[in-house]
Amino acid sequence: MPFRRFALILSLLSAAGVAAAQEPCPCPPPTPTPTPLWTGNANLSYAGTSGNTDTSSFGAGFQLFYQPSPWTFSAEFAMLRASTDSIVSAESYAGKLRASRDLTPRIDVFAEGLYYRNTFSGVDSRVGATAGAGYKIINEKTLLLRVEAGIGYTHEDPIIGGSFDYAALRGGLNFAWKFSKSAAFTEDAYFTDNLDNTDDWLFRSTTAVVADLTSIFALKASYTYLYDNVPTPGFKKRDTITSIAFVAKF
Repeated sequence: MPFRRFALILSLLSAAGVAAAQEPCPCPPPTPTPTPLWTGNANLSYAGTSGNTDTSSFGAGFQLFYQPSPWTFSAEFAMLRASTDSIVSAESYAGKLRASRDLTPRIDVFAEGLYYRNTFSGVDSRVGATAGAGYKIINEKTLLLRVEAGIGYTHEDPIIGGSFDYAALRGGLNFAWKFSKSAAFTEDAYFTDNLDNTDDWLFRSTTAVVADLTSIFALKASYTYLYDNVPTPGFKKRDTITSIAFVAKF
């Protein structure tokens, strides 16, 4: 009898242990990784030919973000320089400082300052400030569609003629689609209109595809289209930039 009781108790304990092992673990879900406060990237591009004609082009830029939620602060800079037979044929510089704050998951407000210089397009310098609001039509992990509108003030120094100032109305669109774990497509388009002369408007569109090589390095192919409806006299309305760059993320 004692042996039978011991065997019965042992069997019950074993059965209870198996049942407990089959039950799902009541463990709490893993804590999501917090978004780092500081992020950014830097990129370099170069192309050159030699022989009958010596040409070279060099591009560089960076983006820096500081994100103490619900705020986002960013700084951006990009430059491009090209030469043919040691004579500079294209040169441009662009910079932006921006601060934005999320009011809701879809609505945000922003203020930014811009700088642009492209003497080969007739612009010695263009400095402006804009404030406005944005709305995220789609705000998913792999898909973003955002529109914005704002009003600002611009001071411009053309290569030919005197400087001038004007109030400006601006609209923008941002689209981002992460179509795989290591690749993404982006489109950023902006329209700016001179409220003193509504025929004097600017349009800029940048289309890009980024493919990750490692967790740090990536390749970026981009196409930028710029249109100035009233350019500096003697200059064309349209400019384009095609670039393939090596990107380092940090």
